[in-house]
Amino acid sequence: MLRMARCTLAAASITITLVGCKDAAAPPDIKPTMSSVAGPAAPRHLVIFNGDQAPSDFADRVSALGGGVDKIYDDVGFAVASGLTDAAARELRSAPGVSAVEPDLILGAEVADESTASDLAEADTTDVSIESHASPTGAVFYARQWNLRAITADRAWAAGYLGSSDVTVALLDTGIDYDNPDLDGRVDLSRSVSLLSLSQSCLAGEPGLPSGDEDALVKTRFPGRHLITDLHSHGTAVAALIASNAHMLAGVTQRTMLFGVKVHDRSRSNCISVYLAGIIYAADHGADVIHLSIPLAFSKDSFPGLVSAVNRAANYAHRKGAVMVAAAGNDMADFDHDGTRFKFCNAVHVICVAATGPTSAAGLDGPWENVDAVAPYTAFGRSTINVAGPGGTGTAGQPTTVWLVCSKTALVGGNPSPCRAGKKIWSSTGTTFGAAATSGLAALLVSTMGKGRPDQIEAAIEKSADDLGQPGTDPFYGKGRINVARALGVSLH
Repeated sequence: MLRMARCTLAAASITITLVGCKDAAAPPDIKPTMSSVAGPAAPRHLVIFNGDQAPSDFADRVSALGGGVDKIYDDVGFAVASGLTDAAARELRSAPGVSAVEPDLILGAEVADESTASDLAEADTTDVSIESHASPTGAVFYARQWNLRAITADRAWAAGYLGSSDVTVALLDTGIDYDNPDLDGRVDLSRSVSLLSLSQSCLAGEPGLPSGDEDALVKTRFPGRHLITDLHSHGTAVAALIASNAHMLAGVTQRTMLFGVKVHDRSRSNCISVYLAGIIYAADHGADVIHLSIPLAFSKDSFPGLVSAVNRAANYAHRKGAVMVAAAGNDMADFDHDGTRFKFCNAVHVICVAATGPTSAAGLDGPWENVDAVAPYTAFGRSTINVAGPGGTGTAGQPTTVWLVCSKTALVGGNPSPCRAGKKIWSSTGTTFGAAATSGLAALLVSTMGKGRPDQIEAAIEKSADDLGQPGTDPFYGKGRINVARALGVSLH
């Protein structure tokens, strides 16, 4: 399930400073109206402008209505404002240069119940000797990685396509266990950032959420570590699927660089404004590929302004030359017939990835049957799905799942439970893992085709995919299941 709520400020007696905030006092010639100050607790809002720049008097108008401007994203075309009542937001909506004012929704995954995390599986790796491997196929548990062989990644490695350290993937997720043996040296900490401070006023008081306290928790429990330290494991798992040193598990690439943009805490929930800030940050800091691990879904009919804000952020990243990849979702959504649902997959210039997985396997090391079967949980629809990637099927302990790297700092909270128990790998299923493989392919293509060519990269991924299902564009496979070797021009004969 997805969590959706309005972001509300903490009690008025608490002062919270957000990164990049602008103070705005009401000028003497603009007086607050009764409607602007009447009403209950003030939610946080996204304000979408008619153009890419804020009106010159925008901060003054917000202040006069009893609110404050947290951040203006010039060249993108929206801002974040706090302290406005519903009545004040309606009044601001009618101001010159403003096209929409809508609540900053909290979106994300529900907090998992430790006792019912049935999609997780453990591996006893206590006595495993970890060595560096020249080839990804030398990873300790590579034999279990049907998912990488299904997309012919091994054929690409054999031909010398291991990626380039000049290519960078930005990962918007729960952070990265950056000194994990599979990731050590692959994460650029100088560009990595936690944006969780932007969500403190948004998550405060929301039941079941850590209320934006994770940065402080990292400092307390892991002093000296970078704030992108992953207390969940989702981000670490995705990161090592994209690029890995191939100690425990291989990734699609071995030499690609990563940087973490921490937009999720261990609850994997946050405000839309923080997700958009993550996209903008990644684009501004030179990401060649932006991987969007964001379970965003809301009604586009109810919040057309939020649709505009998401598309503006995606357009901005596209103009900066970034390829964007997002997971279709694990909710079996029908994009073709559910006209009100909006996800990042629906945003402009985003490669939307559905999931595939085996129907059965003889054991953990295979063999596997029908590895390209449609995953039963995947969202689908010709109008939205670009391609499919291996996301796995089945439940705990089954060899048809995808094997993943644990974050060692997941011991203090979040999920998955095997990682909290000190295991080095775990397994799960989801469209996010097919999307991670696609981000890895995008990084390999950037290394061969050049930077700043997102449309050409997307076209190459689609053109080289294995055409499965109905010929042409299939509702479950899109243009097909990705094929790494074919995309790179490696002969499969």
